[in-house]
Amino acid sequence: MKQGLGVFIPLCLLAAFLSFSCATSERPRLVRDVRSDEIKGMMERRTPLVLVDTRTEYEYRQGRLPGAISIPPHRFGVLDTLIPPDKGVEIVFYCRGFG
Repeated sequence: MKQGLGVFIPLCLLAAFLSFSCATSERPRLVRDVRSDEIKGMMERRTPLVLVDTRTEYEYRQGRLPGAISIPPHRFGVLDTLIPPDKGVEIVFYCRGFG
């Protein structure tokens, strides 16, 4: 559980940062929890989507969602170069979660 919090807390901070930094006066980008069946539905409908796998490089190589990019927490500094600026693209961050 302690290891999970080590990833969860930075992800929460990142989500809060992205929600404020990506906001425009027209429409802010919302941050919310997404269930796996919702992600599956988005992928099936070909919703413009960026999947960000925040696990370690080793875990990423072991298996990932189709099309996901790897950005582990120690690389969060490059997010602005890897995430599309288009506000119409959904961005989903995922990790191993709590066991």
